[in-house]
Amino acid sequence: MGEKYVIIGEGIAGATAAEEIREKNEEAEIHVFTDENEPLYNRIMLKNYMKGSLPKQYTKVHDENWYESRDIELSLQTRVTDVDRERKTIETEEGEAFEYDTLLVAAGGSPRGFPADEGYSNVHYMWSIEKAEAIKKAAEESEEAVVIGGGLLGIDLAVAFAENGADTHYLIRGSNWWSRGLDEEGAGIIHDKLEDLGVNVVTDIEASEFVAEDGEVTKVVSEGGEEFSCDDVAIAIGQTPNSEIVDVEKTDGGLIQVDEYLRTSDEDIYAAGNMVEYYSPVFEERTVKGSWDHSDAMGERAGRNMAAKSSEERKAFDYVNTYGVGHFTTQFLAIGDWTGEPVSKKYDENHYRRLYFKDDRIVGAVMIGFTRGQERLKDMIKDREEFDNREALLEKSYWE
Repeated sequence: MGEKYVIIGEGIAGATAAEEIREKNEEAEIHVFTDENEPLYNRIMLKNYMKGSLPKQYTKVHDENWYESRDIELSLQTRVTDVDRERKTIETEEGEAFEYDTLLVAAGGSPRGFPADEGYSNVHYMWSIEKAEAIKKAAEESEEAVVIGGGLLGIDLAVAFAENGADTHYLIRGSNWWSRGLDEEGAGIIHDKLEDLGVNVVTDIEASEFVAEDGEVTKVVSEGGEEFSCDDVAIAIGQTPNSEIVDVEKTDGGLIQVDEYLRTSDEDIYAAGNMVEYYSPVFEERTVKGSWDHSDAMGERAGRNMAAKSSEERKAFDYVNTYGVGHFTTQFLAIGDWTGEPVSKKYDENHYRRLYFKDDRIVGAVMIGFTRGQERLKDMIKDREEFDNREALLEKSYWE
């Protein structure tokens, strides 16, 4: 019998890890568990499915035959409830136990609930394909909607309702959309694009309570007393990690902590995906990233390290992540880290760039419209290049 690998979670991180393990070890027993109803689909493509521009079948990545052909056992609709580190077993909700030699936790997170939500039938959170189906149906039938949450998922929800013809109020707590990486000048371009699609962008507002009738929200009320009527509410205010099943070192917020090789405090347990805090040798600090390409790369590295036959074969995870928003003819792209010292420039109503530095070393970039040089930028970040003249990198001529 080969070594037993168990993977909890069949998102892109878990599925890619399983594939890598199989490529490295033909004799291994590989078992993937997920509480989802169907095999891997592309979460990034769900935004296009929700707004009606992409049929559901084009969101699919793998089917059950994909796993069968690679001799990977896939258990759908199977929730793992506990990991016994001493016995090296996992237990499912049905009480079944499965042994492992090496375990990967790639269970992701769950949408954070809004405090005023009491289980109303027309309040929606998006993460799974089932949720996307419900939101698509609601968007098609809704005349007026409210979306809460000024991040990368919130904008997908706002566009989904607006593209389906609903009068959409997009409530953002801060002064602008994605204030994590953009200033008001850069975000203003995105706000204008949203308004062009029919989204009413409302900033500096805190949704505080719901007014409901017969189990459905009819109004969203702000702290200042402003009211927004609605048929549906969609919320994207972050996630909580699905990490309670395993007793390893975590952050105060429940994120599983791993080293640069993606190992947890238990050397036989690895973790990957968007709800994992890892040490990045690129940024030389602990960090959390959640993009699709990042989770894919994380799963690949985790799988290879899990299947490595010696410590010398293991390699550090040194990926530079990328986020994108594809709703507009003007492209939005964010690369790397956005916590350093920024310099930015707005070139015109469609072009903007913001670069982040730490000790003269470039660590991140946010680009709107003018996205030339993105691969070069990733190389600069990975190579830890330093620049005395930061402003020079904002000139378009530098990237020609």
